[in-house]
Amino acid sequence: MRVKFLISAMEEMRSIKTYIAKDNPKAAIIMIKRIRAAVKHLTDFPYSGRIIPETSNPQLREVIVSNYRVMYQITDTAIHIFAVYEGHKLPSI
Repeated sequence: MRVKFLISAMEEMRSIKTYIAKDNPKAAIIMIKRIRAAVKHLTDFPYSGRIIPETSNPQLREVIVSNYRVMYQITDTAIHIFAVYEGHKLPSI
């Protein structure tokens, strides 16, 4: 199954990288790599993430990477990453 990032999720990842890089550029790169590795894992195990607690839809799931929530939707043909949030923020689903 293919993974596709929505533009909004890519922008959120850029913001995360920029924010972390202000204090530690290496840590920023490492965090983005960790998020991408978690997402890559979904290609083989799309249902390994938990159902997003704010919804009961089994097709809407998330993986937690450090203090970030990587939210995705499973369809017949792809996994769509639609949000990457800091854990303390409430998502707008």
